[in-house]
Amino acid sequence: MARHVVAAALCFAAAWALLHNQRTRNLPLAIAAKKTVWTFDEARDYARSFGFGSKDEYVEYRCPGAYALPRNPVEAFGERWTSWEDYLGLRTGVDDAEVVTRPGFEQVLFVEMGWGADQHGQNATKACVRAARNAIEFNSIPSIRALVPNGYEGMKLAVDLAVPEAYHEHIDVDAVGAVFPYGAVSIRLQPGGAEFSSGIAIPAMGDKGDALVVALCCVTVGY
Repeated sequence: MARHVVAAALCFAAAWALLHNQRTRNLPLAIAAKKTVWTFDEARDYARSFGFGSKDEYVEYRCPGAYALPRNPVEAFGERWTSWEDYLGLRTGVDDAEVVTRPGFEQVLFVEMGWGADQHGQNATKACVRAARNAIEFNSIPSIRALVPNGYEGMKLAVDLAVPEAYHEHIDVDAVGAVFPYGAVSIRLQPGGAEFSSGIAIPAMGDKGDALVVALCCVTVGY
């Protein structure tokens, strides 16, 4: 309500200033009232100053005076018209987003992420398996046959695992790949993850020290 009161005041002020300008130039009021006042850029700047949240708010609002903004700016500005988002300043930046397709994929559909840890035994394979399960275990994709040519047989999964580099040679990638029931799986290791102190070393659990291993997993799904 307060915003519309302010907007009405702005409308009156603009109308008065414009009419006064016409009078000082000795133009008849009837001609001034019919004169096309707004260029597209002027109207856009003025429309944005109202803070309208949607096209409907703009259309429903009544701006008094002969110099009200056009009710139908699409028609009023013709080829100069861009879009309601631009006219009202509603752009979010999404229109400028760049979709980056992963090499080897025609289309990326989903990117899933997870993490896993092995607290005792410094078993990086366990950490990676848990990270892979964490990435996919909360997802259900019942429409995969409609989205992917040849359905599950045509699906590709690119699995990126970030693990401390010292553990890479000990990771069983086949065990990680077995986590995924469908699709052609490729696995890539990269430095990352973490190694922390668990605060205790338990030889009976395979510990060679107090380190716990953390792995991160990113699963790219597509075709």
